[in-house]
Amino acid sequence: MVKQLDYEKQAKAFMALADPTRLKIVELLAGCEEMSGTDIAEHLGITLALFCHHSKILTDTDIIKKRREGLIRYHSLNRAFLATCLEGVAQLT
Repeated sequence: MVKQLDYEKQAKAFMALADPTRLKIVELLAGCEEMSGTDIAEHLGITLALFCHHSKILTDTDIIKKRREGLIRYHSLNRAFLATCLEGVAQLT
């Protein structure tokens, strides 16, 4: 059985995913354990400032997690949360 999420939290997550750059970030993180913000920005061909903007939205909606090691911030996909959101939608079909 899928854990029930707050509908508002789930709606915010789907709104966050409605941007092509944020979808690319999620896809990139799905293929690895974690990456630094600089590496993600470089891989996507965007500025670090633009990545930080998208990262804040994804972090605020719990889609990605951040951890800091010295001056470097590492980002990883919150797979459990994302899976719960998607499973809830899959049950509708």
